Amino acid sequence: MSATRRSSTMLLDDVCEGISSPASSDSTSAAKCTAAPRMVSVDPTVTSCTSEESSDASAAATSITGKLSDIGKKYRVDERVLGTGHHGSVRSCTDRITGQKYAVKTICKNDEAVKPGGLAREIMLLHEMKHESILQLVDVFEDAEYVHLVTNLCNGGELFDKIVEKSSSKNGAACFTEEEAASILHQLLTAVSYMHTHDVVHRDIKPENILFETTDKDSPIQVIDFGLARHHFDHEPPMSTIVGTPYYIAPEVLRKKYDKSCDLWSVGVIAYILLCGYPPFNGNDNDETHRAVSHGVYYFPSREWKGTSRESRDFIRQLLKMDPSKRMTAEEALNHPWIVGHNASSDTEKMIDEERQDKSPEEDVYVKRSGKSRKGIRRKLRISMFGV
Repeated sequence: MSATRRSSTMLLDDVCEGISSPASSDSTSAAKCTAAPRMVSVDPTVTSCTSEESSDASAAATSITGKLSDIGKKYRVDERVLGTGHHGSVRSCTDRITGQKYAVKTICKNDEAVKPGGLAREIMLLHEMKHESILQLVDVFEDAEYVHLVTNLCNGGELFDKIVEKSSSKNGAACFTEEEAASILHQLLTAVSYMHTHDVVHRDIKPENILFETTDKDSPIQVIDFGLARHHFDHEPPMSTIVGTPYYIAPEVLRKKYDKSCDLWSVGVIAYILLCGYPPFNGNDNDETHRAVSHGVYYFPSREWKGTSRESRDFIRQLLKMDPSKRMTAEEALNHPWIVGHNASSDTEKMIDEERQDKSPEEDVYVKRSGKSRKGIRRKLRISMFGV
């Protein structure tokens, strides 16, 4: 899919957490890692390595994992690149003994944007995460130039691409059905709940970081990319590093005082996009988008939202709360009537029907504007975000 991706990950004030901004080096980094990695045989007991050129020794000798090994001994790595990110490329690989296929993300150690501490933290967190909706780390290899992360292989593509496909084919109609959206969000929330229960904050939840396992219509999803994730415990001071992606970043992150509830804001933004095809907060550039997020004003225009349920809109409202203390937690979101109603038994659905009757009719108000039509504006938002 050749969609224009303006939602590049923004990392600001990153010195305090040892993270380097990829904004000015995306193309360079991708180019460095597009070529197939050189598979070299190295003594796995060695804890450091040296470059063939002594002048570059410090860059090549830094060991991320503390052990050098040759991925080529266990896996056959396909030369075809499946995708590229800020600091590396992804290919498929095959276990030489079992024939099982996996994905391998190859990261250039000598890329200036790659910080050893940040990469080591990502590997540690991936080792910890054992959940059906979180991409599983299978193996880690490191040689003189690269770190290779072997994970389960997802063949269904990104949620981002699915949004592009549906937005372009439905000509302004609802992007996903409520049943489809609720199913995706239920899986996403179970992953977020698991992370938060284990005191892990993802900090970059977005459609590009959600993969479908298969091409089947009802394929399970996998949350990926823990490059910005970190541990954060309840007794710790709020986090202050501004990290994330403009469309999905929570307002308190921009205020440099936040906790794990920032992930739930991102889920709310995704929920909004799944049901209408464009983001609730937008701008001509990142600064404008950040200002829109900071103001927190969004609407449910009648053209796209008149066919949606009251519960779906309430679900979004409860996640897009400017005050993080009033925002739903992952567990509360999982128990919201809209999510439960699309993932529950008939007995539970009866309970949901009773709760629906108690909802205030004031919540059914749509935004209708006279004068200038907003159709063209919403179309422009889709183009800027998804290229359609």
